[in-house]
Amino acid sequence: MARGEKGSLLNGFHGRLNEFLVIKQRNGKPVLCFYPKGKKINWTENQAKQRLVFKSAAHYASYAIKKPELLALYRQREHDGINAYNLAIADYLHQPVIVSVDIRKARKMDEYLVRVVAKDDFMVASVKLDLIDTDNKTSAEEAKQFRKSDLWIYRIGCKKLSTIHAIRVFAYDYPGHHASRKYLISPEEAISRLPHS
Repeated sequence: MARGEKGSLLNGFHGRLNEFLVIKQRNGKPVLCFYPKGKKINWTENQAKQRLVFKSAAHYASYAIKKPELLALYRQREHDGINAYNLAIADYLHQPVIVSVDIRKARKMDEYLVRVVAKDDFMVASVKLDLIDTDNKTSAEEAKQFRKSDLWIYRIGCKKLSTIHAIRVFAYDYPGHHASRKYLISPEEAISRLPHS
């Protein structure tokens, strides 16, 4: 693939040049490529699945660049011929990952912090927690991002924490994919976190 600068002979042109070459415009710069071959290919089952995933990614990218708030997020990271559309496709193809979940004492005496480290190739949009008590009742909570980092924090009181036996964490990205992880709390651990009288 040959690339031309703004003042090159190819500037402003696009389309088929001959039976082998085509001129495309990428980020305002001309690009000379081989013409795509229209051969009929028998795709394997895995290739067919991957093509469907990529088709869904292309649909998401088309949707994302029509939404001003999403377009602004993707535009912030454009570089070297990688535009917002390409970034949206890449974001769709990679799910977020929850690296770790832990509970630590907060500075306030009667509070603990549930700390979640969640990563994504582009950006984690939100982190939500399901707090599951000893009667298996669930309450949904939302963590706050710590200084635009990969760390998300949820504050919980000692008394409430002592009644919880598990925390299920969900990390979401902008295309809507999510990762989940469960953090189990033993009864001894819960009792040890009660405020001392």
